[in-house]
Amino acid sequence: MDLVQPSAEIVDYLDKPEMIFFGPDEGTASFMDAVAQRARERGYKHWRTITTGKSIGIPHDVYGLTRDRHVFGLLPHGEKGTELQIEGVSKLVTSDPAKIYARLGDKIGTSGMTTMGVMACLRTLLDHVGLKEEHVNLMMTGGPDGDLGANQIQSFKGRICLLVDGGSVLFDPEGLDKKELMKLAFARHTQPRLNSLAYPAAKLSRRGFRVLRAPGRFTLPDGTRVEDGNFFHRNFLTDPRSRHCVATANIQAFVPCGGLRDTVNAVNVRNFLAVFRELRVIVEGANVFFDDTARDVIARESAILQIKDSSANKGGVTSSAIAEVLTAFLLGDDYERVLVENPKTRTRLIREVLDLVAANAVAETRMLLALHAKEKTPLHKLSARTSEELFALQAALQGRLQLLLAHKEIVSGALRAYIPAVLVEHLGMAKILRTLNTPELKAYRDAIVTKKLAAMALYRHAARWEEWQRGLQTDVVAACKELLRGAHHYPTL
Repeated sequence: MDLVQPSAEIVDYLDKPEMIFFGPDEGTASFMDAVAQRARERGYKHWRTITTGKSIGIPHDVYGLTRDRHVFGLLPHGEKGTELQIEGVSKLVTSDPAKIYARLGDKIGTSGMTTMGVMACLRTLLDHVGLKEEHVNLMMTGGPDGDLGANQIQSFKGRICLLVDGGSVLFDPEGLDKKELMKLAFARHTQPRLNSLAYPAAKLSRRGFRVLRAPGRFTLPDGTRVEDGNFFHRNFLTDPRSRHCVATANIQAFVPCGGLRDTVNAVNVRNFLAVFRELRVIVEGANVFFDDTARDVIARESAILQIKDSSANKGGVTSSAIAEVLTAFLLGDDYERVLVENPKTRTRLIREVLDLVAANAVAETRMLLALHAKEKTPLHKLSARTSEELFALQAALQGRLQLLLAHKEIVSGALRAYIPAVLVEHLGMAKILRTLNTPELKAYRDAIVTKKLAAMALYRHAARWEEWQRGLQTDVVAACKELLRGAHHYPTL
């Protein structure tokens, strides 16, 4: 803060405006309001954008869409528990998740910005392999006490047969009771949070079980003795002795929503494949659950289609970039009046960002599947390669930026395709351009334009990338105009 604020005591060798941004991570989410407030006290003009995940912002993990496309929110409400909002209107404040389930339980389409992307990837993969979500059995790591786990439980329409979280291994080949799981997920904002230990044992079928992450012996329904719950919990996914249980469940999809780094790795990946032989798809909701060697083995030695974390779980970042940073830059001192105090505008923005996250995920998954079918390159390697191609193209466009900026229709077209329609309608493109053309925001404007064009090019032309790039080198203006033709709200990254 001291270095980016104007000061006679600072010698500025860069000679252009700088901005700083902070995002929440494990253990730091509660500081986001305080950092922004401190920046405001210090006179930092863009204090609203210095952090994401603020209480006045749009948190990435609390909003979703019902099946009939109404925006709902499940917001923390201190000791009172959770507030349920529908279309920005408070409907209920309660610490009883059963009351939330009664109002919302069977109506959810997808919950959470990150999970919106994860589920869009998963649904696209399932459609690709010819499976209906409602008929698929899912396993997941991470439980109802975490944002990804809770939102995954709320969103998935099939049966959840295996859940491994910090409390236990919870398994039922006939499917865990969805209502009970959702009630635990709805209790995420209560204290203490509830994990799989709160799942009612009476709801397990005769073949279902829960083995606690705790020392001590347990007996499974088929008579198998578990000598130590801690060991069983730590090794269940990769212990060949788990196969006799898993074989009864026909688990075809896996979405890790939590777990230790490199849980499945070069040493144990073949055991993982031996245990979960029926798996067809994996979508990495959590980061680095698999190491790259494990991904290589899965791709080489099985028919499983696996979408890497960097492609699957970027919805939260997209939400923060657009719903919080971009919106705060464009609205400035009108942010609170237009967004915080106006539930209609706020709700529409949330809906448009959720739709954008889903469109991005579908477009990227389809692109990866098309390249995989053409080249047989593993999907996780295609994720890394296409990301590098996008950054390389963005850098190339940055090198031709002055030429692109001379064509106003390219600049306004890229911005219009990137910025949610509700903001364009409220502010108008003329005002948006005046804001982004200021000296301190020009670099931000240029990044939007080049990143948007690069993303559209990648999603549309990845299968003929070298050929398209030759056309770009021949006439960059014509190539960019072609991208923008009919491209309003085309998916971005």
